[in-house]
Amino acid sequence: MKKFVGSIFFLALLISCGETPKKAQDTAESATEISLENKEKTTAKNADNTTFLCRINGEDWGYTSASGLVSRNSSTKVRTATITFEKKLIKGSEAVQLEYDVDTNTLTRVLAELKRPDKDGNLFTNFYNQAANRLDRNPEASMSGTVSLDEDERVAAGKAVFTVQNDFEKDKLGNPQDLLITVSDLNFSEVPYSDTDDLKKMLKK
Repeated sequence: MKKFVGSIFFLALLISCGETPKKAQDTAESATEISLENKEKTTAKNADNTTFLCRINGEDWGYTSASGLVSRNSSTKVRTATITFEKKLIKGSEAVQLEYDVDTNTLTRVLAELKRPDKDGNLFTNFYNQAANRLDRNPEASMSGTVSLDEDERVAAGKAVFTVQNDFEKDKLGNPQDLLITVSDLNFSEVPYSDTDDLKKMLKK
């Protein structure tokens, strides 16, 4: 799977004008306190060098990088937003990828690449892949989600929940419970993305 790696952070600080010196001082002190609190929260959240994204079978899963790509199908003109989260491991990596139909604002495909133990206890990569138009073939699978794009800032936000079955390595899995994964509490924001329409506009100039 092609990796999309990138990160953009935006910080906006608004201090109202026309306030008395005392009120301005109080505002600055409050801002400092909030900044320190946020720093403490960020440190706690990133203790394992990841950012929390979701829970997979009840266990927290975080990523080390996130990026997105918005493309338009040349035939159908449908715009698709592909959001990829990657987690670097000591050996290899894991990933969760989401595809949304931008026009209908629906989740259309999910892909998870996760390390799971085989029958000898050795970790190996497992692929959990599901498309919304093939849910009828997997009765236990389900998915839903939405996405919003800030086209001025080029950042995406969204959410998703899904249950996906492993159809590829199921005979190698050491734990039967790893055959099916349920992803819950998946929320993201401020994920930078590129839009292929921008490139097309540049080429026309």
